[in-house]
Amino acid sequence: MPRYVVRRLLLMCVTVIGLVTVVFFLLRAIPGDPATYMLGDYATEESVAALKKQLGLDRPVYVQYMGFVARALTGDLGNSVVTGQPAFGEVLSSLPWSAALAVSGIVIAVLAGVPLGVISAVRQGTFADLFVMLGALVGISFPVFWVGLVCILLLAHEVRLFPALGASSSEDLLTQLHHLALPALVLGFSVAAYIARLTRSAMLEVLGQDYVRVARAMGVSEWRIVYWLALRNALIPVLAVIGVTFAWSLGSAILVEAVFSRPGLGSMILKAVFARDYQLVQAGVLVLAGAVVIVNTTLDVVYGLVDPRVSVS
Repeated sequence: MPRYVVRRLLLMCVTVIGLVTVVFFLLRAIPGDPATYMLGDYATEESVAALKKQLGLDRPVYVQYMGFVARALTGDLGNSVVTGQPAFGEVLSSLPWSAALAVSGIVIAVLAGVPLGVISAVRQGTFADLFVMLGALVGISFPVFWVGLVCILLLAHEVRLFPALGASSSEDLLTQLHHLALPALVLGFSVAAYIARLTRSAMLEVLGQDYVRVARAMGVSEWRIVYWLALRNALIPVLAVIGVTFAWSLGSAILVEAVFSRPGLGSMILKAVFARDYQLVQAGVLVLAGAVVIVNTTLDVVYGLVDPRVSVS
């Protein structure tokens, strides 16, 4: 097991280095001159050249890359060219909003998707199975921003159960949760569809195993077979997919934040892209990708603990 953990940590480091490289060069591939864009079309050549020198854009790309990697290792991701504030600090100030949304969506998805998947598997072929799978198909088929718009129209505008837009800056926890509830439900609905389908497939496979038949023949109660024996083994592939769905949730949070006009990392990155704020985009994407890598690595380690066969392979 220790060797497995070390391998996962080394792979995480290699992944982070690859992310740094991809983010740096993809941003440089965006058409247009960022200095000219920031100064405007009527900027003089002298002012553009001065800004390029200030930002280090006049140096060769490989020199810019080496400098960026060296600064990133020390936690210095530069300053935002729009606000002049440290980019890493601005990212950290926006991160809690996105983290709260993504984590809330995943919690809702797991709490809804796993039980629904179990019910669908146990009641295979019944109306309950058909209803759950139809709901899962709807959740997978419709994009998250469309679901968000429909929920705003129905639950915020017509029924008036939730606030339609924005996020509360109040210190009252209930007020904050009231503003977070609808975006989290929208995000969790789409993720729950994947988890429900996967849980159903895993449960059907486990319930068809010989040891389950032996347990039934020995007179073990059905609820113990389903919730203690079958579900425990069926959750192994579900744990593996939670990391993927968390990454998807962070990406979808950008759309959800845009639909609900919520502050967060996604909204910040989107504004920075339009402003050609290289430093802020790099910092935001690296923190976002780093969070996904850390979560996936943690889940891989947990996966190895749950299923020892993984750690010795």
